[in-house]
Amino acid sequence: MVIACIVKWSTKLLYDPSRKYAGYQKRNIASLKPDSELRILACVHRTYNISAIKDVLDLCCPTTENPIIVEVLHLIELVGRTSPIFISHRIQRTISSNCHKSYSDDITLAFDLYEHDNIGAVSVYTYTAISPPTLMHDDVCQLALDKVASIIILPFHIRWSSDGAIESADKNTRTLNCKVLEIAPCSVGILVSRSPVPSESFIRLAMVFLGGKDDREALRLAKRATRKSRVNLVVYHLVPKEYRPDVEYLLDNMALEDIKTSQSSLGNVSYHEVMVNNGHETSLFLRQIANQHDFFIVGRRNELDSPQTHGLTTWSEFSELGVIGDLLASSDFESRASVFVVQQQVKET
Repeated sequence: MVIACIVKWSTKLLYDPSRKYAGYQKRNIASLKPDSELRILACVHRTYNISAIKDVLDLCCPTTENPIIVEVLHLIELVGRTSPIFISHRIQRTISSNCHKSYSDDITLAFDLYEHDNIGAVSVYTYTAISPPTLMHDDVCQLALDKVASIIILPFHIRWSSDGAIESADKNTRTLNCKVLEIAPCSVGILVSRSPVPSESFIRLAMVFLGGKDDREALRLAKRATRKSRVNLVVYHLVPKEYRPDVEYLLDNMALEDIKTSQSSLGNVSYHEVMVNNGHETSLFLRQIANQHDFFIVGRRNELDSPQTHGLTTWSEFSELGVIGDLLASSDFESRASVFVVQQQVKET
């Protein structure tokens, strides 16, 4: 019994199962070449997640020259004592007949139609993972690792009704999101879906930039969206009055240089430098612009403290969204804009 206990606890101390997801290569959007394909893992819990995921895929601007490959993973909570199941629906359709209905038929059909509407620009592969909530993050991270995904898209755990009230909240989904943020082998984006992005009119897209690798990753995604002429991008660069130039500051300026130069040549891109001294001024500014846009892309900036967010971390309700994402998703702002919070690949050797 003593030996068994020692072995058990020694294994827990010495073996970290999440270590297998550590990045042995860069898997993020910022490191992709301009003409390379973008590989995305999109997670779906319910059918109402589908339209929101499609909105993000559209912002990735898939074309035949710059295609995207989307691995859609339908996550279902395992009930009872049955064994976990992982299903590849493309293989399933090849080796079996359509004599029975799958758990994920509606989701598979929706994304098959999306692939058909974007022939040559989008390739979609759908999967279903039925597993306990405590193991779901392994299904997500393992598939992202196997398919060499650059980013994982996760739906936020709260769903809002049409009048802005909270309709439902899933604690298991929130736990999953937090765990994936910790161990993911690539970048991660949490999608806070409020209202659908306009399908025919101009899309008012905003990027709130404070600095850091997460913001640079989010900016790269925002730049990709501007390939569509009907996307109007506004980049708000929040700058403190006093700052110390360092390596991160230089990298931020390099990332913003394209935006500053392209706003004169492209009619759908604009750049605004906003001076803020503290978190209170940042909050006031975000409140002013919250209803001026249909969609926000921001960096998570986990555990990064800066003058622009000073004092806001204490009041942050959802740490997985970061300070800026949490503010924009707050019901106090009464905004109907969706928010996509991006975290660049964390574990890298």
